[in-house]
Amino acid sequence: MARRDREAGQALPEYVGVTGLVLLVVAIVFAAATPVAADVSEQLLCAVSPIVKEDGADDCADSGGPGEPGGEGSPGDGYSPPSGDCEDDVTFEFVDKPESQWDTAVVQIDCVWYPGPTICFSANMPEGHLDRDRGDRVYLAEEIQDFVDCVLDGRGGPQENPNDESCANAMPTSGEIDADAPPKVQVGCRELPVPKGCEAEWAAYQGAPEGQERAARSGELSNCISEKYASMEPPCVVEATGHVDSTNIQFLFLRWGETNGTLIEKLGDGRIRIHILKGVEVGAGFSGSDVGGTPIAFDIAGITGYAEDYTYEFTDMQKAQDWIDWYKKYSMSAEIVAGGGGRNCPPMLSYCPPPPAHMPDVGDVMQLQDEEPEHHLVATSTSDIKKVKLKGGLKWGPKTGAVELKGSVEAGYEGEIQVEDRQWSDGSVMATYTSSDIGGFLIGAELSGKQPFTKDKKGKEDSSGKGKGKGQLGAEWKGTTSTSVLWNPDGELSRLIIAMDDQVMKTLYKAGIDLDVVLPYGFKATGGYSKQEEEGTLSKTELIIDFNQYPELREKLGPKIDEIFPRNDDGTLRKGDVEIQGQDSEGGELYAAAEEHANVRRLTYDMDRVTEGGGYGLKWQGLDLFKVDFTSVDENRALNESSFEVIDVDGNKQTTSPAPQCRAKDFEAPDGYYTSEFSAPPTPTFSGGSSFDNP
Repeated sequence: MARRDREAGQALPEYVGVTGLVLLVVAIVFAAATPVAADVSEQLLCAVSPIVKEDGADDCADSGGPGEPGGEGSPGDGYSPPSGDCEDDVTFEFVDKPESQWDTAVVQIDCVWYPGPTICFSANMPEGHLDRDRGDRVYLAEEIQDFVDCVLDGRGGPQENPNDESCANAMPTSGEIDADAPPKVQVGCRELPVPKGCEAEWAAYQGAPEGQERAARSGELSNCISEKYASMEPPCVVEATGHVDSTNIQFLFLRWGETNGTLIEKLGDGRIRIHILKGVEVGAGFSGSDVGGTPIAFDIAGITGYAEDYTYEFTDMQKAQDWIDWYKKYSMSAEIVAGGGGRNCPPMLSYCPPPPAHMPDVGDVMQLQDEEPEHHLVATSTSDIKKVKLKGGLKWGPKTGAVELKGSVEAGYEGEIQVEDRQWSDGSVMATYTSSDIGGFLIGAELSGKQPFTKDKKGKEDSSGKGKGKGQLGAEWKGTTSTSVLWNPDGELSRLIIAMDDQVMKTLYKAGIDLDVVLPYGFKATGGYSKQEEEGTLSKTELIIDFNQYPELREKLGPKIDEIFPRNDDGTLRKGDVEIQGQDSEGGELYAAAEEHANVRRLTYDMDRVTEGGGYGLKWQGLDLFKVDFTSVDENRALNESSFEVIDVDGNKQTTSPAPQCRAKDFEAPDGYYTSEFSAPPTPTFSGGSSFDNP
């Protein structure tokens, strides 16, 4: 029989479901056609659920502790009298929960107390249990072995694999704890710091006497920890494979083109996400090839260079493969037919050459639309390329290390940012600014507000014009930054994430900028970035503020976020240029909030990239009269290291590695997750949301 080493771990899903079972039982009572059914339901309510404290609802259990082993009052249910030794007996009890109308059911097995899991009561309840008085609910463990095994299943010590069945259901111990140790407990297969936001549950757990009192509180603590971590850490991409095809056509001084890409990501909980991307068309007015140009880039801090993104999610690799196979056939057929290469010509053409017999027609495309395999469209997104403008002076002066970079961006600076508006299937909305220029960094600095913009020695705003030459930070900039804000379906602030890759850190250090001054907590150290001939290591740091964890921060940070991320009445992002005022700014709400509340995630990936290209054209007197360039890019990225730093309930910083979402328990798809309805994904011919017969 398993013994005391099974007492640590995570809240059972069935423990959380006690209230749901109570409601189910109540429904059975109301639906019962006979008094017998009602009586049985009421007894089940008393057996598997905490005792109702309201008047007239406590007759189903006697008060007092367990009776004497083998007492004469024991019913004849076929079980032998208990031994009186906790190593051999199983004892059922209830623990008072003052703040609730329900008490908490607990059970002692092998001298260790556990919260009573509902599923074990309902599936393996000892025969005659409902007929016994509360004090007589003590059994020999060997005679109710199925119940014992059910409770102890998955309560082992920590393991690397979060899906390990030996520890998947573990919870914090009900035994002795070290009062001087940092607040850290086992939740499932992981030992996790107890985060801010769980102060009440931690205090109740820590202050409860060991045994049945602490067991009753361990489930509540586990539930709080699980909820907070799920809220404060976004999904983690552990593998990514991207493919981009880009075509640019130039005629005299005009050029146009199209770029289409597919990014396939594997998340830490096993889900597969597929991004179907349409690229930004390049022409006059788009100058920043790193942001608004083609091809689409799968930057570590975000995807850039795209205009439209349909994101699909699968929990089964085969379903993902089936959908990809269908999409390849559908998009190719739609493009051929729309381009006049099929058996049906578009209406505007007066002549249609007869195609080969195997070419698709409109009917083939329509049939493919009806044959889309099961899928889950998790989000759609559109993006535009806009300007980020700095008004006034910005200087981190006078020298920047051995190369003597000036390290300043002067008044009148303009950069490019990608402005993304993402609509999630659950009704939440996310807005993101991504940049491969200093513009994205300036947004993060503006949010931080910790003296990011200074004046010259005379106290006047520096207005000497754009930066010049290699001595200017803008010209030397490398790396990608992104700033994202998530609003929940009710329109409330949910999460703020500022992400920077390691190249950004190196750029700032090279320019001699003191990150302790211009950026909030979390962006203090740089890792080892290397990139040798399209193969190397990429690192990213994410500062995360979870407004569900700290609701009071919505009022403090909301006004500044609303100013930088203006929204329309429907909650979508009002896309436009961003103007930042270069001026002295003492303090800053985000800076202070980050010190006390921000969680920091660091990710390091191994990457490689393969690029193929070519072109053809016609020249006339030295000019490119007509020119076509095409590029194909394949990129792979695999996570090799991650960490997640949180502020614990004592106000201290603790780091856990790997980050919880980077090695998470397998995602289980809820009912109705998949659909077979046509989702109209973007193709080289059509934008998303349109079908072939209804553009």
